[in-house]
Amino acid sequence: MPKIDPFARIRDRKEDYIEHTTSIQWIGINMLRWGHMLPKIELSIGFNVSFNFLLDFYLAMDLHFPFDAFDFNMPNFVGDWYFPSKAYYGKTRYSYSLYDPPEILWTDLARFIWNMRYHTTEKSIPDYKGMAEALRQYIETHKDILIKKGVSEKFIQALIETLLKVEGKILNSGYVGYSVVGVARVMKKVPRRRYIMGDYRFRWTDDYKTEKQGYTRYPYETQVGYCRVNYARVIPIERVYKDTHLRPLSKDLVQRVKEFKMRSCKTPITKGLDVEVRPEVREITKHIEPPKYTLYQRIFFYQKREKMQWQGGKHQARLQHIIERVKQVLDKYGIHGTFRLGYIAFAKEYVYMNYKPHRRWKRWRRLLTKDDLIEKYKRMGLDEEVLNEVLKVVETFKVVADMETPTETQT
Repeated sequence: MPKIDPFARIRDRKEDYIEHTTSIQWIGINMLRWGHMLPKIELSIGFNVSFNFLLDFYLAMDLHFPFDAFDFNMPNFVGDWYFPSKAYYGKTRYSYSLYDPPEILWTDLARFIWNMRYHTTEKSIPDYKGMAEALRQYIETHKDILIKKGVSEKFIQALIETLLKVEGKILNSGYVGYSVVGVARVMKKVPRRRYIMGDYRFRWTDDYKTEKQGYTRYPYETQVGYCRVNYARVIPIERVYKDTHLRPLSKDLVQRVKEFKMRSCKTPITKGLDVEVRPEVREITKHIEPPKYTLYQRIFFYQKREKMQWQGGKHQARLQHIIERVKQVLDKYGIHGTFRLGYIAFAKEYVYMNYKPHRRWKRWRRLLTKDDLIEKYKRMGLDEEVLNEVLKVVETFKVVADMETPTETQT
């Protein structure tokens, strides 16, 4: 029986992808598919942009992240209830600011918590009660990595708590100008002292599955019992708060979502078509609302065809090489079944540990070291001896991947 070449599948798969994506004859069909999927795509845009926006809002207000730490800069809204938090030796008042750990930037922490959002919300929400323990273990592992690098355990815990509060805001609370239709729920109204509040539900870090109850009026606010002294803020009076913060920020959020949708090829029609229509046709169509948007064909892919084919094919070939090498180690140790996938994932993560990915939220992983990865996968149940053997057979791939990674001055 002839031996199957594992790399032949890569070539065929990559050729099919490039052909279907960039050839002129397929562009029209791809755009029809894109248009059919557009409602789902726009829902995802609204969800992710709103979640990111509100999370950054909380990080800036409660945990004193500077505005320039975020990949998508928050509007620089300042007032009596906000003060810069980065400490400068000889200038900053004691206990009013924070000093950065020597190796970690605010941007790293912002990207870290957004990466955790993928595991807490996108992956675990469909079965968050069944996955709660696995999620807790995952988060604890990554918390320990940051603690070893000098980040305060209390601060990391506050980051996770903030993430869960924002998750509850996005999924279970409806705020005019801040919520996504089809995602957020209309809250039950509850009389609370002299206000009408919303019944706010969110899960907490004790077990990542039991829902807590709170009362809410605004997208950002301090929840009694779920905030930290010297971090959370008392918001201004209602009228001032709405005028100076909520309305301007809502306009900024709406604009972000609109621009993101435009980048997805949905472009507004700002000028009518200057064509002559027969009277009988005009009579039929006069009550039909004209289209407001059009989809532009993504022909820019055609210009990138060769680059896409080379870059993507190169990485797929490398990953296949890694898999084949690791399989030899696993066969030697008699490792079988789904356990093999963990070692293969470890090898891939190690090789690309220092690689600068296109997705910025993944770049916090630049903080990881070889020892961090070994400890992470040991806690997942993998054998340290086998992990070290895997490292030896993929070390060459890592050297090449590191050489391809641009430096900060090149980016």
